[in-house]
Amino acid sequence: MAQSLSNILLHIVFSTKNRERFIDESIERDLFKYVATVARSLHCPTHGIGAADDHIHMPARWRGRLP
Repeated sequence: MAQSLSNILLHIVFSTKNRERFIDESIERDLFKYVATVARSLHCPTHGIGAADDHIHMPARWRGRLP
């Protein structure tokens, strides 16, 4: 039986509104948990999450179905 496999790796970067310096240590843990939960619900498990004051980096794997 024919089979096709895919392994799509993403490096997602997004910033705060107007690049305001909003992300600090006091909210990082909760923010990372929230972002990881949303990514997992979208079938895109993260390989880690990192942030600066005004943006987030999230390497992830997309596990959704291709049309």
